[in-house]
Amino acid sequence: MTKQEFIDWAISKGYTRDSYGHYQKTSDKGTITRFKIQANSVRYERKALIVDHNEWLRSTSGYYKNLSITPEGKLSGMKR
Repeated sequence: MTKQEFIDWAISKGYTRDSYGHYQKTSDKGTITRFKIQANSVRYERKALIVDHNEWLRSTSGYYKNLSITPEGKLSGMKR
């Protein structure tokens, strides 16, 4: 998978680009998640309130070359 293929997939899943070039989405429950886009890899992070300020916590990450889209339209290849 290429970086652009990943970005196209993220947009198709409802993620929008923020001012830093990352892709964010707010769930129905209010959870804010993002894909932090880097040159060769991507990180999936969740926003958490920690001691009076927000922090991004990494859930999974992966190199574009290891990522793929399943027939169901889900992302595979991310590691913890």
